[in-house]
Amino acid sequence: MKETDVIIVGAGIAGLSAAIYLKRSSLSAFLLEKAAPGGTLLNVHKIDNYPGFETIPGPELAEKTFAQAMALGVEYEYGNVSSIDKNGDLFEVKTDVETYRAKAVIVAAGTQIKQTGFPGQKEFLGRGISYCATCDGNFYKGKPVAVIGHENRAAEEAIYLAGLVSSLDFVSQEPLEIEENLLSQHQNNPKVHFHSGVKVVAVEGEEKLNTLIIEEEGSQKRLPVDGVFPLFGERSSAEFLSAFKVTNERGYLNVSANRETEVAGLFGAGDVINKTLRQAVTAAADGAEAATSAIKYVNLLKKKK
Repeated sequence: MKETDVIIVGAGIAGLSAAIYLKRSSLSAFLLEKAAPGGTLLNVHKIDNYPGFETIPGPELAEKTFAQAMALGVEYEYGNVSSIDKNGDLFEVKTDVETYRAKAVIVAAGTQIKQTGFPGQKEFLGRGISYCATCDGNFYKGKPVAVIGHENRAAEEAIYLAGLVSSLDFVSQEPLEIEENLLSQHQNNPKVHFHSGVKVVAVEGEEKLNTLIIEEEGSQKRLPVDGVFPLFGERSSAEFLSAFKVTNERGYLNVSANRETEVAGLFGAGDVINKTLRQAVTAAADGAEAATSAIKYVNLLKKKK
């Protein structure tokens, strides 16, 4: 069993930011990640709203941030966290390969996109398929796109897209669950065309996606689009926190202004926390806040002993 002052779960930009701040302190820390470092940045084709870069591919920003952390000597290990418990002042973090003990834990595990699994969805990721309108919408200025979804999140991101694109097909496979004020904005927009209660058959293209195929009223329709945004929502990746009551009904962590949960020493950062804006720049800020708070917490804990 390994022991350290702070465990960071997740090596997306929130976790990496937290690790960088922790490394500048006198505390020891481990950064755990179950996949490649970078988190959701790895699925973002280009970013044009991150300070310091006019435009940068998501994977490149992830690589640069990870390299910065490694250059500082951040301890990074593979680990798929299965559970976190607390005994006294110590947390026990179990992964599929190791068990850790720490005085504080920062959960920056991010979210998982709800996948529908239609043909071409994975193959055209970054070449027409995107899961973030505010991240990638700028690359579809004056072009036709489609949004697939039935909830408020899809409608909100479609509003942003509609201000950029030439036309927008709003495709809903489920009954609409959209607030009236959001729905009316689309219904009054001549650019937006609704396809409700349809089935998404596939997306096609050559080097890039150029067609969305749907089944509507028993017959197939081919919608010419340059981009498709499957926005069925996201789910939290913090299932391993079941021992604590720190999440809302959707599984997102409820945190205070200093990013601490109701459990002393347990912090959250990035997309996994309950907030309105999930962007790389806000995730980095969350990581810095959580790390700073964890440093204060652990130092106070040490002084008491």
